Amino acid sequence: MGGIEIRTGPRPGDLGTVLAMHGQLYAREHGFDERFEAHVARGLAAFAAALGDARDTGAAPGVLWVAERGDDPVGTVALTDEGGGVAQLRWFLVAPSARGTGLGRELLRTLLDHARSRGYAQVKLWTVDGLDAAARLYTEAGFRRTEQHPVRQWGHDLTEARYDLDL
Repeated sequence: MGGIEIRTGPRPGDLGTVLAMHGQLYAREHGFDERFEAHVARGLAAFAAALGDARDTGAAPGVLWVAERGDDPVGTVALTDEGGGVAQLRWFLVAPSARGTGLGRELLRTLLDHARSRGYAQVKLWTVDGLDAAARLYTEAGFRRTEQHPVRQWGHDLTEARYDLDL
């Protein structure tokens, strides 16, 4: 993968990196406004709070993987525990400089291997139409589209879609 390493996080600074990468990339490539970044920030804040609680209880609220080329982050993905044997794939992104390297497939494989090893029955995710490369990876991995509906979000009329994978 061209000198790219995937490491498990989060460690200090990773959540800010995920937020910045998503805010900048989705604004540049899809014209999403600052409300998208706020949406990502809310999810990351809840994830961070659950991580803090997990230190006290021993529960595992999820895991984040960060792909790096040297010291530069070039990809992210996370798996959060939604309860009842269901996990959610979140914050999946491959930077333009790392596209075409197989990194997206490797991040997805890493996440699904982890979900299986933890005994999850299902992995779900939410996305929007127009992210064709990601949607292709999801369906190649066995996800099926289970829900869709029109929404007005982040300055655009979009179709929000849910995908599910039974493990």
